[in-house]
Amino acid sequence: MAEQLFASFVLDRNQGLEIAIAADSVTEATPVTQHIQPLPASVPFLEGLMHLRDAVIPVINLKKRLCLKTCEYDKDAKIAVVMLANQRFGLLFDDIREVLRIDDSQLLPIQPALQSEDYIISDLITLQKEHRTLEVLDLNRLFPNGNLLTDQTVTIESRSEPAKSRTYSRYVIFSSSGREYGIPVENARELTFLTDIDRMFKTGSLEGALQLRGHTIPVMRASALLNGGGSDGEYGELHRILIMSTDALNFGMIIDKILEILTVVNEEILTMPKRKEQSVVGIYEPSSGRNIMLLNVENLVASQMKLLQSVSRITTEGTKEKETVVVESRHLITENCYLIFSIGSNFAIELKDVQEIIEQDKLMPVPAVNGFDSTVLNLRGKVIQVINLRQFYGYPKQGDEENESRLIICRAGSQVIALQVDSIVTIYKQEQFYASPSLNPQLQQKRDTLDRLIEFIKEDTVKTHVLVINTHNLINNHLRQELSAADQTVTHQESSELKNDLTIEN
Repeated sequence: MAEQLFASFVLDRNQGLEIAIAADSVTEATPVTQHIQPLPASVPFLEGLMHLRDAVIPVINLKKRLCLKTCEYDKDAKIAVVMLANQRFGLLFDDIREVLRIDDSQLLPIQPALQSEDYIISDLITLQKEHRTLEVLDLNRLFPNGNLLTDQTVTIESRSEPAKSRTYSRYVIFSSSGREYGIPVENARELTFLTDIDRMFKTGSLEGALQLRGHTIPVMRASALLNGGGSDGEYGELHRILIMSTDALNFGMIIDKILEILTVVNEEILTMPKRKEQSVVGIYEPSSGRNIMLLNVENLVASQMKLLQSVSRITTEGTKEKETVVVESRHLITENCYLIFSIGSNFAIELKDVQEIIEQDKLMPVPAVNGFDSTVLNLRGKVIQVINLRQFYGYPKQGDEENESRLIICRAGSQVIALQVDSIVTIYKQEQFYASPSLNPQLQQKRDTLDRLIEFIKEDTVKTHVLVINTHNLINNHLRQELSAADQTVTHQESSELKNDLTIEN
């Protein structure tokens, strides 16, 4: 399904009126930092002219253009600078909202019969989950009858003294802990709410993860990337998650607020002292006393790359090609990482064996089969055997087991199975493991699947021992051959390699 990128703005805060503009038409969004000079005998909706660095741009009062009852703006008004017919115009708004990635199903055209000939709102964007409706501004109809300003007005910039040769870059400017930062527009993907975060992935500098269009997006605390690891403090409802991308992965960072989209003069960036893997491009000063730190996103996350990749590869959708890449790099990016989950007690599985985590889906019981491996799952056209770990290890059944449990899709050799667990606790990195001591009678018969344990330190600093499940032994030693044979075609050579993989160094 086709997607489009929109920048959204609050046109009238009191009425809750939001306007969306195609993001590729917005060159920057900025506070009103200069006096807007009225232009005598101008059209009613022209607020005036404003200096923007080396240019003079017309500023349009959209409230007047849309004939709203209230046409005033307060001192915190913002301006979206847009390109139209190779000219720059400023559009006044009460505030900047966010950047949205919208698919075609969320766009609702407005019937022409419902609008006058002078309409400038062409579509509506419906965000049903948030109960929001945005009005899409058609820039091509901004001026009545499609007329742009006259040639004389267009040449306002050309009357000024010839400017020196300059190059420009566009940055998304945001604030964090009272400081301003900028990332290149091409690294910014979207902005989302903090309430969407899943904190089952919380560990160390990682605050959690988001599920966006079938992909798991790790979310970092800003302090881990920007402030040398200090605490971010409490998050409020105004905080947002800025989704960024690199060549290697997508990730999110919790920020205070998106401030503007700014066109930066590259020649005016103050360079930083040279360092290896420099995360800061330089400092930009758009106005006196205002310093913005411009970031190199790839270098910014270089030290956190293994942790981010270990989480982002747990995805609910993916092509065969992507899955192959994951398998080849699995041991490299998940070394000494464990997924800890609960089945009455906490257990763990090596993260390198985890393919994805999904919500409980409708399981299909196999006729005339009972026990811990008596159900299967249709996972995107492939039949996957489901192991009820509570039943496997002899823990009593829960009342709402099938409605509340999660499925860990894991891989051992060529075999893919689903482990049915109560809940996911966290992802945990632990360098050292120990051989399992004597087990209680309940677990003794399954000792071959619990051949090691790790120390797990909870948030309350309480240290516990967590048994690690050996999925290779679980599959090879305990599954019914008649149920798994259809999906398990391991050659003699692969079997030998598998046995070598099971060797544990103490």
